[in-house]
Amino acid sequence: MNRVLKCVSMVALALAMNACGNATEGDAAVDAPAVTAPQLSFTPAADSSATAKPSGPVIISYRIIGSPIVGQPVAIELEFESTIGPQLMHISYRVNDATALQLPETQLASVSMAPFQDHERGSQQVTVIPLREGRLYLNVAVSIEGENGSVSSVTAIPIQVGGASRETQFNGEPRLDENGETVISLPAKED
Repeated sequence: MNRVLKCVSMVALALAMNACGNATEGDAAVDAPAVTAPQLSFTPAADSSATAKPSGPVIISYRIIGSPIVGQPVAIELEFESTIGPQLMHISYRVNDATALQLPETQLASVSMAPFQDHERGSQQVTVIPLREGRLYLNVAVSIEGENGSVSSVTAIPIQVGGASRETQFNGEPRLDENGETVISLPAKED
């Protein structure tokens, strides 16, 4: 059982890392596989969608409330469903790029959620402030202490702010090397 939980946690971490990668819009890996989650206990607004991503011991579902605007707080409704039964959950929120997204001073970076009954979902609302346009990410990690140690689920919530391109910006110029492969050429600075 412990091996299975570790394996599931590692797969969830790999999916979260993939969601934060430098994929371009044409790549299939821009968004982690997502499914519409009509079974959520809240009703999405007509202009938004509820999403659930594959995860480990906790299924993390989310819904962005409203349209994210630079400099304006945006709320994200989160729901958590334990796949291993009622347990105390420790939830933490993290922003990798502080120049793109921030948690307001009133938003806790971590909280604990009391156990709830099987097939019930716990919910939290987190607020973030986008600082620029583009595709921004809020990382959500949920850990559960069990008899065999701690297990975690991690997901990166994509937040599209404005109409800015999702394409990766490269420094330098793409060129072909002697083997015919595309490389990025960065000019050297002379002093």
